[in-house]
Amino acid sequence: MAMLKTIKVTCTGAAHHVNEIDLDKLLKPVIVTRSATPPQIQEVPARSVLHCQFCPEGKVVITRAMVEDATA
Repeated sequence: MAMLKTIKVTCTGAAHHVNEIDLDKLLKPVIVTRSATPPQIQEVPARSVLHCQFCPEGKVVITRAMVEDATA
């Protein structure tokens, strides 16, 4: 089942480009299996930094709060 959720985040470059970030590509899938011991819960990283899609100097910072707000 795909989430198909995107969020818009501005880059830190001079032009402040708006980047659309696909959460399916950002978050890694978690595989759950049946076992005697409970699986380790994978947390959303506190902060992810990606390159801007439009300029070489810009970075796109995605925080845990942004992802949680988008998936709620």
